[in-house]
Amino acid sequence: MKWDDVRIFLAVARGGSLIAAGERLAMSPASVARHVEELERRLGVALFLRSRNGYALSDAGLAVIGDAERAEGALAALQHGATGAAASLAGTVRVAMPETFASALLMPRLTDLLVDHEGLRLEVATAVNVADLTRREADIALRLVRPSAGNVVISRIGSMSVGLYAAPDYLSRRPSALSDGGRGHRVIGWDEKFQGLKAARWLSERLPNASLVLSATSVGAQVAACESGMGIAALPCFLAGARPGLVRIGGPEACYAQDIWMVVHHDIAATARIRAVADVLRVAVRDAAPILSGERSASVG
Repeated sequence: MKWDDVRIFLAVARGGSLIAAGERLAMSPASVARHVEELERRLGVALFLRSRNGYALSDAGLAVIGDAERAEGALAALQHGATGAAASLAGTVRVAMPETFASALLMPRLTDLLVDHEGLRLEVATAVNVADLTRREADIALRLVRPSAGNVVISRIGSMSVGLYAAPDYLSRRPSALSDGGRGHRVIGWDEKFQGLKAARWLSERLPNASLVLSATSVGAQVAACESGMGIAALPCFLAGARPGLVRIGGPEACYAQDIWMVVHHDIAATARIRAVADVLRVAVRDAAPILSGERSASVG
């Protein structure tokens, strides 16, 4: 496998589409597609599953992405020199991410990075409102909404499942089914400032006839309200599934996949400390895929 093969394979895997990979590589989507098809032909396996939603790694792709990322890292070390790369990791990196990601999934990986590089300092912002990378409010952001503009490098690094949850005590007092748009049920939603979030829109569309009993500005508050028996909430499966006081309801169809995007300011994307933090976050999200999909529960903090 040539370096161009590795570079293009990783760009498609991270971007999730030919268009996103092409933007990252300064290539046309058609050219990216030809390279991928040629690589798959030479290897004799399909590395990606194609759909209208884009490109997702196949089992064969998942099996080799770790090797590809290690090859990428080895090349970066050769280019920068081991000593120079280590020294350049000194400085501050500002990261914006959802609080639930920070507390439940990512802090251990970031801790390991800081142990290895004592000159590196992190500033982590977990507010729900989106940090503005153009004003350098953050160097790296993990977002659940793909930015539509800005001088930034964007890559899809994973996805998480969101479903409907309620406490057994609440369910004992309410209709057993979610028919008729949730009539007779109460829901816990987002504050009006965050109605643009996919979770807020999806809950309204899924249960349009339910009554809103509480609106909140954080997932943590929604989880607490849901556990108390206040109502139904649309919650990340990796978080709610680990709570013994919550029950998944509505069946498999009452669930959706939420893309996770990494956004890095274009002017600093190649800086060693930015790359180091971004790579750690990218691999951490990839390794947490079974948890994020709800297949396996995260430990409750």
